[in-house]
Amino acid sequence: MINEILPIVLVVCLVVLTIVLVVVAINLIGVLVESKKVLRKANAVIDEVEHKVTAILNPFHSLSAFITNFTAGLKVAEGFMSFVNKDKAKIKQTSDDDKTE
Repeated sequence: MINEILPIVLVVCLVVLTIVLVVVAINLIGVLVESKKVLRKANAVIDEVEHKVTAILNPFHSLSAFITNFTAGLKVAEGFMSFVNKDKAKIKQTSDDDKTE
């Protein structure tokens, strides 16, 4: 009697497990398809936000370049002024030496 029931139970278990696995696989495919749609939408939103942020930050990049160039200009002016003052000091020292002689 056990020899007759065992194959039937095994076949029933195998059929039930196969059906459950097929249902799980179908649900998994559905979840993956939905997650792909969500990721596409999220990617589109991120791209849009990235373009807006870039548009907002562009003036600040220009301001940064202006400040850098302005600082470089000030250094050039400072170097020129120190050169002019050095010549003035040299001329003054020469005239002081002439007065003392």
